[in-house]
Amino acid sequence: MADVTGTYYPGDAFIGYGSELRIGQGDSPQTFVAVADVDLITPGDMTTGILEKTHLRSPDRHREKLATLRDSGAFAIRGNYRPGHGSHTVAGGDGFDPDRSLVSLWRDVTEVDFEIEFPAGAAGDGAGSPPGIILAFRGVVSKYQIGALGVDVKCDFTAEITPLSAYTLP
Repeated sequence: MADVTGTYYPGDAFIGYGSELRIGQGDSPQTFVAVADVDLITPGDMTTGILEKTHLRSPDRHREKLATLRDSGAFAIRGNYRPGHGSHTVAGGDGFDPDRSLVSLWRDVTEVDFEIEFPAGAAGDGAGSPPGIILAFRGVVSKYQIGALGVDVKCDFTAEITPLSAYTLP
């Protein structure tokens, strides 16, 4: 879409249906396998540190600041817990190496490559557009938790994946 300044135009939005969280398996050649039953992926906050450099003679009687380093917060993941699926068990299977499931990655504090594929239509060129927008980053599973076990609730899981370096948004 071109510059929209001073114009009226239809809104553009998409839903996350069709997205996937994938974990890199092996090293060469690396393949990616999707985590089962993910129902929510929330990207982490993207922040920039601010250092105050105000002094007693700061201009205009206003605080002075200096931008420092950028940081990327953890991606929050939620889904249905599947204890028999390779993405949630240390035994592996279903395309997952035993040391590359979510719980194995958390237990062993293993750094691996992750991919999040955005759904069809995310590129803004219509709901029928093919998927292909991929957010790739290297990270570590910094949290893994199985949800409540109860009579009237489904058992879910939550996880956090912390990026280890800067990544580029699609």
